[in-house]
Amino acid sequence: MIKRIILRILANIALLYVLAELVDVGFTLTGDLRGYLIAAILLGITNGVVKPILKILSIPFVILTAGLFLIVINTFIIWFVKYSLDILQFEGVRIIIEGGLGSYVSVGILTAIGNYFLTWLIKK
Repeated sequence: MIKRIILRILANIALLYVLAELVDVGFTLTGDLRGYLIAAILLGITNGVVKPILKILSIPFVILTAGLFLIVINTFIIWFVKYSLDILQFEGVRIIIEGGLGSYVSVGILTAIGNYFLTWLIKK
């Protein structure tokens, strides 16, 4: 159990690093390794607690849109993590997403793909 949680946190750190440093979608994360660790933990908690509740509550919309509503949920998760970091005010740790809604959707889609791939790797 602990090993799986640590692997998820490390996988989220890697995912956030790729989004911030290697992919140009307007996503920036400040705070060095500490920032990545805090954001990864928040992303993991949000994906583990909030996202399943949202998926259950939005089943009719997911069915009506043939699964495309999941993009809205992933976009909301990214916004929620950014908002949480802004409220908690860790010194030197911020997520900056430039470009408006399109950037949020892009980051949400890439995060969903990354989490799916990383979950597949962890299960093996």
